[in-house]
Amino acid sequence: MSAVQLAPAALSPQHPAAEVVSEIPLTDLVVVADRFRGFADGTRVHTVSGLVTALRGGAFRNASTDLTIRLGQGIKRHDKEYVEHVASIHAPAAEVRLLGDIASPAPRHHVHKYQETNVLIANLARAEDGSFTADLRIDGDNELLIDHQTGEHVQGLVIVEAARQLFLGAFELEYGIRSPEQHYYVVWNSIDLSFKTFLFPLPASLRARFGAVSIQDPAKLQFTIDIEVTQFGRSVATATISFAALENSTISQIERRKAAKAIEAFLGATA
Repeated sequence: MSAVQLAPAALSPQHPAAEVVSEIPLTDLVVVADRFRGFADGTRVHTVSGLVTALRGGAFRNASTDLTIRLGQGIKRHDKEYVEHVASIHAPAAEVRLLGDIASPAPRHHVHKYQETNVLIANLARAEDGSFTADLRIDGDNELLIDHQTGEHVQGLVIVEAARQLFLGAFELEYGIRSPEQHYYVVWNSIDLSFKTFLFPLPASLRARFGAVSIQDPAKLQFTIDIEVTQFGRSVATATISFAALENSTISQIERRKAAKAIEAFLGATA
């Protein structure tokens, strides 16, 4: 299937909606949330707003072949249905297909996040080999993106938080369910993290495997876990995390003592 590439300027979000574009653009595209506009080039990759503007501007009106739109990060069902609606009007001759899953976020009791927009993993599962897998899912309104999303790649703190959510989920699936009435408070001990390459707002996955485990003392469970983030078969980042799970009453007492000492030190230093 041949296609003529549309000039990037013609597909930019600033393209006037009333202007009709006669060229037939590439017909295998990616759409990402507007938050990732730095990644969108206006030809093969579009934001939701940019793609809608292009459709309304006539960029695909003469396309008579399949128009495949692959879902990148941040696309919600609301966005998908909107793009399908606009495409049905402004690309009437094309067979429009939006490909990709819009996965539900991992449940709150697995990742310990109050807001659904801040959950970074989906399809959390325990594999037959004992490892734990999940898909990366980045909401465009995630707390880590609101004040910092520049360039084309996804910032490293998103990887750190996704790794945190995965080790929490792995803990809950493997050990938390053994004492469902017990409320554990999970604390980090250390993290050894290596970034291998950039992560882009496209599908990616995570895998985790427990290392050393100490669960003899039910009041303080201790773990190490190895995590890898991959995208299209390439390792993006690896991490070894050491953490402990303590009974909530125990950690509350420890926190209260340490908080009191910190307050006392602060007031003493400023007196």
